[in-house]
Parts: sequence; C-alpha cells; structure tokens
Amino acid sequence: MNLKRIIAAIIGGLLFASIPLYVFFFNPQRTFHITESYRMTSAYGAETYINVVLPISGAYQEIENLVIIGVEDYSLEYFNGWRELTAKIPPSHDEVLVTISYTARLLRNVRAWNGEVRTEYTLPQQFVDSDNEDIIRLGEELRGDNDFTTARNIFNHTNRTINTATGQRTNVEQLTASELLQNPVGVCYDYAILMTALLRAEGIPARMISGLSLNIPLGSPRDWSHPGVAHAWVEFYVDGKWHFADPTWGRRYFNRNGTAHLSYGTFEAYIRSDFQQNRFAAIEDAGFFLRGGMSAPLSFNFFSTDENATIVPRAEVSFSWFR
Repeated sequence: MNLKRIIAAIIGGLLFASIPLYVFFFNPQRTFHITESYRMTSAYGAETYINVVLPISGAYQEIENLVIIGVEDYSLEYFNGWRELTAKIPPSHDEVLVTISYTARLLRNVRAWNGEVRTEYTLPQQFVDSDNEDIIRLGEELRGDNDFTTARNIFNHTNRTINTATGQRTNVEQLTASELLQNPVGVCYDYAILMTALLRAEGIPARMISGLSLNIPLGSPRDWSHPGVAHAWVEFYVDGKWHFADPTWGRRYFNRNGTAHLSYGTFEAYIRSDFQQNRFAAIEDAGFFLRGGMSAPLSFNFFSTDENATIVPRAEVSFSWFR
C-alpha cells in the first residue's frame, strides 16, 4: 500500500511539474490583454488630438478585439507593419478618459515566413549607415559561405560586441552603426541598428523592429509606464523568406522567436525616427502644441490648440496562461 502511495505521489508530482514546463517551454502561444488609458485635459473649445501607435497581426503575433472608448471621432492609418490611431478628444470642462484595448496572441518558434521585400531594406537609413567604410569592411570579414551563414555570423558578432548599457538612459543621443563600432555600449536599439547595418552592407535585406518585451512576470501598472518593456530586434530576408533575430537576447533567438516579442512594426513607428519627427513638425506648423508624448514603451503623442493641455498615460496587461 505504501509503495502504491509513493508511486501515485511521484506521478502526481510529475504531472504538477509538467504544467509550468508546458507553459514556459512548450506552449505554442501566450495571450495578453492590453489596455492603454489616457487621462487628458484641455480648454473647452480647443481642438485636441492623440496619436497612438498600435500593432497589427503578422508572422508571429495575432492582434484582435481592438476597442476604443471615449473619443469623439477616430481614424486608423496603416503603415509598414504598424498602424496609427488618430483620435479627436471630445470637448469637456472636466478630465477626459480615453481607453484603447486589444488582445495580443504571441506565437512561439516562428522560423520563416513570406513577405514583401522593399528596396529600402537594403539601403542606408537613419542611424543605419550601411555605406560606411568600417561597416562594409566588417561585413566582409563576417561573410560566410551563404547569406544565412553570413546573417548568423553578424548576429553572433553583434551579440558579443555590444556591451549592455546600465543606469539612466532617458534622452540619450542615438549613435549610428559605425559610431557603435567605436563605442560599443548600448541597449536593444543599438544591437538592432548594428546588426541591420551589417546585413545591408552584405546585400541582405533587413529591417529594425520596434516593440515590447512581455516577459513573465510583468511589471506593475504605473502612470507614464507599461508592464512590458520597450524592446527592438531585427528581421532579415534570405532564401526567399523572412527570419527573426534578437541580437540582444542572444543565440536562442536567432531564426526563431519566443512568446514575449510584441512587434509595433518597423523603425518608422519609433517616435524618434525622422518619419515621425517630420510629422510632428507639420502638426506644430498647423497651429498645435505638442503637449505630451512617449517613444517607448508606450508610443503616442498628444497635441492641442491649448498650450496648457495635459495628459497622463498608463498601461495595464493581463496574461492568460493557457489560451
């Protein structure tokens, strides 16, 4: 009888242990429900708007159930791998609350997928000076027998070369890829910029991706923050397919993703990009004041004809273990 109980206890223990093993290592997807809230004030009668970058479905994520509450009117404009909500805030003598919620289902181990290849993915870009002599020379040194091997060599070199920065990083000037060769200290955007530049120098189409890391456990909701963490990585194109690469996180994430990468799209979605900065300048030229904004982990800007308008953003994320 005692032996049967021992065997039953062992089997029960193994079954119980298999649950977290499945969730963290074998579950093909994780589902997150994300809610962004924006509390805004502006003078009654002022024209007030908010722009928010939102992810769209792609190779390794499915975005569903978008709900927008509290706006007078809105439009959704689609760009390269991302979309942007522009919402008009209703006039009020009191604070206005706008909420944007959606479900993000993140898929595991997506190794390759079909997709459009644009000429721009092989050309120099803001911060990606793939035509720099030092970048070209290093790309040649890392060249392998084929494009896939070259991409792997570049991935490994980037991961080993850049030292992760620590401490406060607010409003730090972004270095170009060639500057990172001279000063190899940075965060995920720096890893992504260098890898993208080296790939393009070798004629391999590549694009930087701006997004979130939704690793478990998530952070706590706070004003001007997000339970996820701002992150950036790379997608590259070889052998007729797109592939995933996260040079910050290392070898495990070459040619496969985990269930923590939520893509907001290509680098132009990043508020510091020239694309976005030019749009902000046009908004100001139209007589609006930019009264608040964030590049990451929330990605939005808030503008009004009231120069004293205010905004307080916040994000909350709930996680489903099994769906």
